[in-house]
This record gives sequence, C-alpha cells and structure tokens, in this order.
Amino acid sequence: MRKVPVLLLVIALLATGCASSASKAKGRSDVLRLGMFPNLTHAPAYVALGEGIFDRVLASTKVEVTYFNSGSDAQAAVTTGAIDATYIGPGPSISAYLTSEGSVAIVSGVTSGGASFVVRKGSGISTPEDLHGKKIAVPGIGNTQDVALRTWLNEHGLQAKDAGGDVAVAAIDNPELLQNFRSGQVDGAWEPEPWPSYLIEQGVAEPFLDEATLWPDGRFVVANLLVNTVYMQAHPEVVKELVRANVEAIRAIHEDPEEAKKVAQAGLIQAGAPSLDQAVVDAAWSKLEFTWDPVPGSLEKDAKDAYALGMLAEDPGIILAIYRLDDLNAILDSLGEPAVELPA
Repeated sequence: MRKVPVLLLVIALLATGCASSASKAKGRSDVLRLGMFPNLTHAPAYVALGEGIFDRVLASTKVEVTYFNSGSDAQAAVTTGAIDATYIGPGPSISAYLTSEGSVAIVSGVTSGGASFVVRKGSGISTPEDLHGKKIAVPGIGNTQDVALRTWLNEHGLQAKDAGGDVAVAAIDNPELLQNFRSGQVDGAWEPEPWPSYLIEQGVAEPFLDEATLWPDGRFVVANLLVNTVYMQAHPEVVKELVRANVEAIRAIHEDPEEAKKVAQAGLIQAGAPSLDQAVVDAAWSKLEFTWDPVPGSLEKDAKDAYALGMLAEDPGIILAIYRLDDLNAILDSLGEPAVELPA
C-alpha cells in the first residue's frame, strides 16, 4: 500500500485539469485509490489495513491510501476521479451526489453513532442560552457535524453568525482542536470520535450533548463507504471486493474488539492522529457501532436538514438513490446475514 499526501493529490488535480473527469475516474483495476480520515469512526478502514484484509481480499489490486482531514477535500477528490473510493461522512456524501449528477454511490455502511458536542472546561456553558456570542468548532463548513450543530441551534432558538445569529461556527482541522481549546479560541466543538473523548481526557473540555440522544434508538450514520460510479462501472469486481473487505473488517471488530482497538490506534497514529490513552479509546469506542448497515433513514434526515439550512441548492428528495447495495446484500447473503433494506 502507498500513502499519498493530500497536498500532492491537489497538485495532481490541478496539473491534470484539462483531462476529463470521466477518463480519470475510470482508474485501473490493479490500483484502488482509497481515502480515509484520522478518526476512530473510520476504524474498519484501519483494521482492514492493519490486519491485511485489503491485501488478502483485493489480492490483485493494490490499495493506495490518501488521508483527509476535510470532508469537502475528500468529496472533491472522489467526484473528480482523483480517488476511486473513500470512507466519509453522510454530509459530504449527500453533497457529492447532488452536485455531481450522481457520480458517486454509497456501497456499504461503516459506523453509526460517535459524535458529540463538548464545551471548553470553565466556559460556563451549561444550557443552550449560554451559547450566545460563543464560538463553536466543526470539522468543516457544510459537513455532517456542521449540519447537526446548526439544526440543533435552530431548534433551540439560536443561529450561526453567517445565518444572522450570534453563534460563530468555525471549521477547524481536528488535530488543531486541543490548542484551540487550551488558548480559549473556541468555546466548544461538535466532533466525531475520538476527538470529544480526547479533549475531555486532556482536561480542556467537558460533555455537553451526545448526538445519539437526538436519534431513534441512538443510531445515526457517521461514516459510510462511497465510490465513484464511473470507476464502479469500469471495475465492478474491484468494488465488490472492497465491500467484502469492509464487511470482513467489521466482523473482525465484532469478534475481537480489543485487538481491533490496538490495530485502529496504530493506524490512526500513522495517519497523523495523536496517541491516545487506553481510557480515551475505550470511552470513544463505547459510543460507536461498527455496522455495514448504512442507516439510510438518518442520511435522508441529514439531507433534509441540510436543505432546510440552505446548504443544498436542490430538494434532496431523490437522495436514497445514492445507495447501491446489491454487492453488499449478496455478500451478506453468502454469510447468512440479513439484507440491508432501504426505507419505503
């Protein structure tokens, strides 16, 4: 496997701007260019890497990894054909589908749950009203947690500054959160794991809201597996084996969670995430459900919320068409597992 820095990927995109996206997106069957983030919510990707599942299942295809901190960067890369597939949140998945004429598809779920709103220790924030005039960090403007934060603010009579309110919402790369909390540059953050647990363990933050409390049965998609459909049409067997590898990684997590934690932690450190105490990993892991079920109902709500916020230019009524679950369900059937069904 070969890792490609995001900066080099962007340079490559600029250098090949005159090439058609369709031509680039066809890619090659012997190389799968895969994106992932240094988040614990992407643990199945790191388990598949660290346990050699990608190597074994995609035996004749080399997996080339690019690490992203921004959902918008990963979205741009997969829609333009700079990468072939990526582990990514629902927000950029929705945007990618609606703005690229359906050039991407979700082929499997990855993780449900594991996002929280934490506030700076000593900030005095204990109620929604205390957020007036405060600055809250999210991984990216328009991303999954940004939509969740803004929707929650509106439901509590608050608004972001850029929407006419007085709550500043700032996009901050996750590795920079600790310093921003320590310096008082932000008052809170709505983030995926392990960042909320990490900030709490570092003594700079305290819990404010677990997003799971906002969803039926506490289940909501926080990561899924997204592929470029041109690549999928050109190399259907490679995509099917990618889905199989993802399912095997999730099964490995279920069978031996302690080993999976070690493997995921090692992979995250290599990707640039901080080394975490075991207590932090355990706390974050307890909030995550690793599942191939993409929890499509929650993605559908995410899309409606983003549209209501004015973040989507068109009504996302067709968003469930983003799912291509035939490969996933064929693999699940061969394993004696129930199929994943979309809402009626």
